[in-house]
Amino acid sequence: MPLTPVHIFPEPGEKYQLSSRYWQGCPTILRTPGGKLFAGWYSGGTKEPSPENYNLLISSSDNGWTWSKPLLVVPSEAENNFISIDIQLWLDPNGRMWMFITQRYLNVPDTELEHLALWAFICDDPDAEELQWSEPRYIAPGFLRTQPTVLSNGDWVLCSYNWATENYCYSRSKDQGKTWFICQAGKKLAPDFDETMILERRDGTLLMLARDLKPLLVKTVSSDLEGSSWTPGTYTRTLNATSRIYLRRLRSGRVLLIHNDSTNYRTDLVAKLSEDDGETWKYSLQLDKAENHINGISYPDAVQADDGTIYIVYDHGRMSCKEIVMAQITEEDIIQGSITNNNSYLHRIISKAPVPEDMERYEAAKAADAQWIRDVFDPLLIKIKSIREKNR
Repeated sequence: MPLTPVHIFPEPGEKYQLSSRYWQGCPTILRTPGGKLFAGWYSGGTKEPSPENYNLLISSSDNGWTWSKPLLVVPSEAENNFISIDIQLWLDPNGRMWMFITQRYLNVPDTELEHLALWAFICDDPDAEELQWSEPRYIAPGFLRTQPTVLSNGDWVLCSYNWATENYCYSRSKDQGKTWFICQAGKKLAPDFDETMILERRDGTLLMLARDLKPLLVKTVSSDLEGSSWTPGTYTRTLNATSRIYLRRLRSGRVLLIHNDSTNYRTDLVAKLSEDDGETWKYSLQLDKAENHINGISYPDAVQADDGTIYIVYDHGRMSCKEIVMAQITEEDIIQGSITNNNSYLHRIISKAPVPEDMERYEAAKAADAQWIRDVFDPLLIKIKSIREKNR
């Protein structure tokens, strides 16, 4: 199937501004070499996915205290039979800013590999007053919702996944992102939103953690950096209420994991530290706690600055509270289990969409979200209850 590139709209009109959003979620964050912050997320229409979906990008020059209006949007193009369903930001080792966009074709079944296409725009100087972007570059088939990882051998790996394979998938580049080839990790436990991330461990093996329908993280391990042999997916003992995670080695050498530490739908967002490459998580700090299913907290993304500060974004109540939330913490905060640094904070709202004037569409959006939760998660909760009863 011929690919149709996504496009940047550099001067977003009124339909893309805050007052017109019925929901917003799935945020991502990046910090430039000069200290500027960028955040992006996705919105549009009355639900996700929708032919009206779009991705947006904003920036902050004062460490996240104030944020710009949308600098650009990457919209869906229903006339070209695709929707734009997620944005992921990443700063590569050369200081270039990558803006990945996942494209979903409306006329291709989701059981086919070509159903999803990952594109990237590259900005060579993200600290410039006016951003200059490359032409859209096709990366790989699949759905990317996590940051790439740079391995010690110089390879780059990004975990774009799909529903058409029996194994967890990722893509690898050996030429700093010029070309990518698809790789397979261990066998999947469920045909779900994988949203995996890869950690290079000190012994030269690779650890991949995956989201799963069961409220536990899944792991698969490669025997070497080349990914020549992966173990089948197995459940860990780490809870995760079916949402994206963030996994990264910090400058100190410890490993950071941010996830929903709960069996309930997207509550109890925590940051944890491991000193043994993810075998155990000795330290924990609660970042946020949702009141109920509709007001869930999910999709954490993070970045660490040169001074060790960790910046985190996530969403809160995509169609109810409609908030994009930020936290700024340090490793010491996580070790102590509470905020100890004078510059640290939790739950700072950086974007909150108001109740739109068009109440009919707004109520339709809330009803669609509630129905989606019932359709997807009620069977899941029944399954969890059955598992618990069997294990008694």
